[in-house]
Amino acid sequence: MPKFKLYHYWRSSTSWRVRWAFAIKNISCEFVAINLLSDENLSPEHLKRNPMGYVPVLEFTEEPKRYLAESLAIIEWLEETFPNPKLLPGDTFQRAKIRQLAETVNANIHPVQNLTVREYYSPDPEKQKIWAQYWITNGLKAYETLVQETAGKFSVGNTLTLADLCLIPQCYNALRNAVPLEQFPTVHRIYLEAMSTESCLSACPDQHAPPRLK
Repeated sequence: MPKFKLYHYWRSSTSWRVRWAFAIKNISCEFVAINLLSDENLSPEHLKRNPMGYVPVLEFTEEPKRYLAESLAIIEWLEETFPNPKLLPGDTFQRAKIRQLAETVNANIHPVQNLTVREYYSPDPEKQKIWAQYWITNGLKAYETLVQETAGKFSVGNTLTLADLCLIPQCYNALRNAVPLEQFPTVHRIYLEAMSTESCLSACPDQHAPPRLK
């Protein structure tokens, strides 16, 4: 039995980040689907794992059983426990820049894309889409400016980092909301480069969609 079990939703960008980190580090993990559309995340069982009712949640299957929620907390734990390949390489300043880029997505773009936020804003799907387009465009414009300082093949140099694990799922979300990536040329190039990697493809939503959708 794998030492880890990840409760996730196939299209959740935060779930994708963690699936991708496991793939990059080649760590065995069992994936357990939680259906957000049927409120499975609000079940008593899942609320014991994470009182916020969100995914992803990492379960440590060995006794004593423990849970860890929030994607960046999970990835940072993986990075400290399984340091190679590194997702936070370089000196202290470079690692801080990686975190800055990651938080540009995690703290400024992602929270207002959550289904609960969109539904609270408006029950109208078209208004929800306009809301999403505004915040995605605003955030990716800032990312495009920031990444000029550090970009190689990927967001920081020529290897995948925590910044890319946050950026690429948000690019996928942008495309789902009809936000063209061509207006962010560096971001777009990084997206295409990352989406050609084996680790990214193995973690992407298409590989984890419910059977009826494949």
